[in-house]
Amino acid sequence: MSVFKSTSRYVLDASGTTASRKRRYSVTYNTYVSRQGDTFDLLAARFLNDPERYWEIADINPQVQWPDSIPVGTTIRIPTS
Repeated sequence: MSVFKSTSRYVLDASGTTASRKRRYSVTYNTYVSRQGDTFDLLAARFLNDPERYWEIADINPQVQWPDSIPVGTTIRIPTS
């Protein structure tokens, strides 16, 4: 049994002793134009039904330097899977 949830950004190696960060890039995504107060965890909760999946949005939006302070009007990619 893994110590990490399936939606975690971490995965254990085959021996189960070393954790590493996995990168999941969605091939398909929708776009969203940010509004006042948006953060990646709020967008993940709204669109992915899990705020802990914020890192999936962060991975495909490297243009946003601070995920807790997204400039209003920024086009954000939201993974569809």
